[in-house]
Amino acid sequence: MNNNVQLPETFVALSDFRKNDIYLPEMDMDQIISDYFPGTFRELVQRLSDITGAFYGGMLKQAGKLFGAEAIELLSNSFMYDLGSKMALRNLAVKPGLKPGIPAVAKILIGAIFTSSPEYSFEFKELNDHKIEMLIQGVDRYHRITQEFEIAHLLKWPVIKPFVQGVCDAMGLDVLFEMEVLELNPDSSCVYKICIMYNV
Repeated sequence: MNNNVQLPETFVALSDFRKNDIYLPEMDMDQIISDYFPGTFRELVQRLSDITGAFYGGMLKQAGKLFGAEAIELLSNSFMYDLGSKMALRNLAVKPGLKPGIPAVAKILIGAIFTSSPEYSFEFKELNDHKIEMLIQGVDRYHRITQEFEIAHLLKWPVIKPFVQGVCDAMGLDVLFEMEVLELNPDSSCVYKICIMYNV
């Protein structure tokens, strides 16, 4: 143990996750933590986001190699849809005050950005009991990683569209849902427009 090493504040705050790690006596635990544990929460969140994107892109690339290029889009759609459905059901289960409806969809999308998509920001244009219109903008990590894996051209953008559909379907909502690309640039900066309204 090196008493001159300052442990990152992130490690101190999250030390409960690391309480069962056991080092050998000759290992300099403090130095290893200082060198390899993310030093800031921003760095930690970005690394987690990067690995999520890499997992998604790597899985799709392997699916394409094993089952053909058409499998890439199919797997992406089913994965995203399932993720959206599960997120909606989990939120409904743990938040008893959250009632299925368009305002709940908005809250779940905000929560997904807060917890899973730090590169995105949102801007609501309209929100009421009958309609959501919003922009999602920032950097699309899925576009970035699929470009690196040279499979982006095999996907329909935005790939998060089935996620939003899964949220709506899990709540049993009969809605008209559109999601369009307003911008998607080579550097993966993007602006997506979401419009959800009840089907009347």
